[in-house]
Amino acid sequence: MKRTLFAIGLAAALAACATPIGGVSTPSDAARIPSAPIDLGDWRNSDEATTLTAFQQGVAARYSAGLAIDTVAADLRRNEFDCGPAPPPDAGRGDPPARVCRRTVTNNGCTHTWQVHLFDESNSGQLARTRGLYDRSCGRDGLLGGPG
Repeated sequence: MKRTLFAIGLAAALAACATPIGGVSTPSDAARIPSAPIDLGDWRNSDEATTLTAFQQGVAARYSAGLAIDTVAADLRRNEFDCGPAPPPDAGRGDPPARVCRRTVTNNGCTHTWQVHLFDESNSGQLARTRGLYDRSCGRDGLLGGPG
């Protein structure tokens, strides 16, 4: 009787430690995106070109090709970006993004706007690439430094 109970206990212990055989577990799309806030660059102290470069690099590093576009858009919304479908493309104007996400901050008389364009070239719902954009307008300046 003791041997039977010992054998049953040993079998249960071994079963608890056993690793199931099967496919390799990969992290979900959400787990592949850093939990830290999106780095907008040093927009308060840097010029536009430096802020743009830092933002573009941060977006490219944060969102790798193959992520679900819905997951990327959800992360952008958590970071205070408004996301929506891209406007319809103008005839012959290249490859439009599937979604455009935008965040605007007004500070010291300047309006700072960041955009992330999400591209899905095969209509698969998977991210093909991103484009990060940044613009600042102050006072009577218009977009891209033009007249307001």
